[in-house]
Amino acid sequence: MNAQAMLLAPWRATHVQLRWLSLAVLTLCALGAIALLLFAKRGEPAWMMVGAYDVGLIYLWAFFLSGMSLLAIEARWLCLPGMYRTAVLATVFYAVLSLLPTAIIAVVHGTDQMSMLLGSLLCVLGGLCFALLPRYVAVFLGMFPALFNMLSRVYNLPHIGDARFVSWGSTLAMALLVVCVLRWRAVTAKPAQGQMGFSGPMVLQYRRGHWAGGSAINGLDATTQVRQRPDWMQPQPDLRHVGPSQPDNTLRVALGGWYLPRTLRGHLQGLAPGLLAMLVPCSILFLTFLGNHAFSFHAWWPLAMLLIGWIAMFGSMGLMFTTIMLIQQRWKKNNAELPLLALLPGLGNAHTVKQRTLMVALRRPLVLQMGALIALIALILPSHPSAISMLLLVVGQFGCAAALIACVIAAIGGRPLAPSGMFSLMISISLLIGSNSFLTSSQPGSRLWTPPLAYSLVLLAGWIIVSMVIAWMGRRGWIAWKSRPHAFMPNG
Repeated sequence: MNAQAMLLAPWRATHVQLRWLSLAVLTLCALGAIALLLFAKRGEPAWMMVGAYDVGLIYLWAFFLSGMSLLAIEARWLCLPGMYRTAVLATVFYAVLSLLPTAIIAVVHGTDQMSMLLGSLLCVLGGLCFALLPRYVAVFLGMFPALFNMLSRVYNLPHIGDARFVSWGSTLAMALLVVCVLRWRAVTAKPAQGQMGFSGPMVLQYRRGHWAGGSAINGLDATTQVRQRPDWMQPQPDLRHVGPSQPDNTLRVALGGWYLPRTLRGHLQGLAPGLLAMLVPCSILFLTFLGNHAFSFHAWWPLAMLLIGWIAMFGSMGLMFTTIMLIQQRWKKNNAELPLLALLPGLGNAHTVKQRTLMVALRRPLVLQMGALIALIALILPSHPSAISMLLLVVGQFGCAAALIACVIAAIGGRPLAPSGMFSLMISISLLIGSNSFLTSSQPGSRLWTPPLAYSLVLLAGWIIVSMVIAWMGRRGWIAWKSRPHAFMPNG
């Protein structure tokens, strides 16, 4: 066995963008540990540092180090036993190495070493379980912390630091280890091509770089996505109003995705993935509130208000990302599929086609964006919001709409943003929108919490920087769009 190959196994098994993203996550966790230390009480610094490190461990093993199982799959089916052993030994080596920082912190500070090590080990095994379990199971693992918090209140389960945690945590670690071993054997026993559906492991989704930023925006194959869906989730189009007399609907069919005209059943099927995705955070909030509140309108209205606000804010943001992904994907493929759309009857000349395509691509998402803004304003007005709170919400929604317009024009005009730049823009907007999520959690009739002036100025400064990038990208895309001979020219 080559020791160098074992050390480089996770690096070679992941995309370049994911490597840098993992480094960024570790850096953020380190900065978070430093920030927590500033507010730590006496006797808590070790737990603060280990807690921040454990957050990074969960991410690393869920998305980065779990990629070694991809090497194991390929080695198994290419009949390369040496590479398979390297992948297995590398996984064990990095699992042990992941516990080393926790052990050092525990020894230096002389605190509860076994509890800290067990906590980090559970993070390692939990992250690996997330990657190896089927997709329909892994998506619900995010509810586990809230579920554990609720059950611990009811059944007096031990937390980290409790004297009973060592025995309880050891049992849980053994159970997770058995699950990881069984899933590893099951995943590597089948070829990757036969495990790409909803019953396939999460780790196989990383092969196309979905979590790395690049392929999530520009390389995602929608045809493959549709084929992976079960029969009950296949699109149900409504083609009754499509033809030369209805060119807009014809373009919607050509664009596909969520633009596709659907029957009532088709709309319900299209909403199913989004509803399932929202089920996880909604269940987390429900379980958290269930342990602290009784069933009464006065106690549960803040939860309903928070959920509606989150759906409006994060739903509109997700709609923006989905639309940008779809448009960039359609114009990226360098084949005859896109140019053949120019033969559709009733579209008009090249200039008319450009205008019509741009309007069809922007009309529906912008209408829904404005609907989300109206819903947010109507939601917080009874709580007498301050001017700065209202400004932050409005700026956030208009920022998403502006990013949508700029990215769509740039994609159709042939000057889309580079994958790394688009990923940075996505992360920036996500952080800014997430910073507004607390503004919808007040009760009706009471005044919304007003953020401190420094906090508001930082958010507004962030939006100004993002707006400058959006304006530059929109201007560049608009110039390219005006000079482009025809709308249906691929960018590949």
